[in-house]
Amino acid sequence: MRRFTVLAGVGMLAPALALGAGFSLYEHGARAVALGGAFAATADDPTAVYYNPAGLAFLEGTSVTAGAYGISFDSKVHGDNPYPGRGYKEEMESRIFVPAHAYAAGTLGKRAAWGLGVYAPFGLGTQWPDAWAGRYISQRIDLEVYNVNPTFAYRLTDNLAVAVGADYFLVDLDLWRAAGIVNPYTQVMTDVAKVNMAASDETAWGWNAGLLWKLGGGFSLGVSYRSRVELEAEGKAKFIQVSTGRQDLDQIVRGTLPFGTTPRVRSDITFPAESRIGLAWRNEQVGVEVNWVRVGWSSFDDFPMVFPDYPQLTQIRQEDYEDSDTYRVGMEFKGSDKLSFQLGALYDETPVPVKSVSPLLPDASRRGVSVGVSWQLAESLRLDASFLHLMFLDRSTKGQSQDAFNGTYKSRAELLGFSLSYTF
Repeated sequence: MRRFTVLAGVGMLAPALALGAGFSLYEHGARAVALGGAFAATADDPTAVYYNPAGLAFLEGTSVTAGAYGISFDSKVHGDNPYPGRGYKEEMESRIFVPAHAYAAGTLGKRAAWGLGVYAPFGLGTQWPDAWAGRYISQRIDLEVYNVNPTFAYRLTDNLAVAVGADYFLVDLDLWRAAGIVNPYTQVMTDVAKVNMAASDETAWGWNAGLLWKLGGGFSLGVSYRSRVELEAEGKAKFIQVSTGRQDLDQIVRGTLPFGTTPRVRSDITFPAESRIGLAWRNEQVGVEVNWVRVGWSSFDDFPMVFPDYPQLTQIRQEDYEDSDTYRVGMEFKGSDKLSFQLGALYDETPVPVKSVSPLLPDASRRGVSVGVSWQLAESLRLDASFLHLMFLDRSTKGQSQDAFNGTYKSRAELLGFSLSYTF
């Protein structure tokens, strides 16, 4: 009976990865970010590799762009009944992430062009205090995804271009949580282990395509698509025993979990497809663009965590995400030959159903406002800088949490970054 009690308490040991809009990064160029991410129909610098690679066919010469973003994400949870209970409050540890981006583009004859981008389409992480009430769900998660994106663009006519490219994902993942049981002597939940799962240098492939049509009268239409990327990951788990203060109970736990070893862990992660449509209008002084982005999050319906050597620890977490829409608008004003200013706004729907909201990723729909400036430092050198403030709507589990951890999450994020572009 004691052994059964321990197994029942640790049966959900495997850390689960939650993706969502909060882990999607659209900040791949400071000027585009300042425009609220509405750049698919403009795409007139090397960051077009991400926003719409067809725009590369209209660029002249060879150019490079590089930069980085500092991202601060904070969240608080206000508990609800039955667990952790009303009145319980906790705040996520403050962290700053600095994903970088780099692009190069050049011409191939009169109509063709090439491009190469390296940027982070997904990433960031969450960290909660070690002893907090949700430690059996998550203590820390770090996800780094970089995309190496070569692309080829071709101008079919003077006003119409198409492009196709490859997405090569490099993924690192590190997860920590606690494991606990109901202590049979005290009937209180007690920590018995710290659990870690890590995978590094995992790779997967996808593809992308784009179209840019200059309609005349200052109008342009941009369309781009990125395929889903299916990753078959294999990593290692680690179990570190935590004493309960009872030698007999510790002995039972030691016989239940693979302490002192690094068992294999396998999983499938599907990064979603993305469709983007943009319409822009520009004259010599002013530019306006609107974008609609559809993200195919419904491909993320479950998350298996398979322990080949310890099948009793295998689990499949149901996620049942839904496809989501993002709406973006941006405006640019040319103040002089050297200075331009940008404004932007966005609304990003969360794909995460109520039951899947958790401390792993307290995801919610979000609104954003952005500002930026472009400064032509020299004839061939431009500096772009921008700031984006994201306001997450309050998100409640409504008593439906599949982790039995209920509450309301309040989150926000600030993003400050720059890009430096040089044309040869």
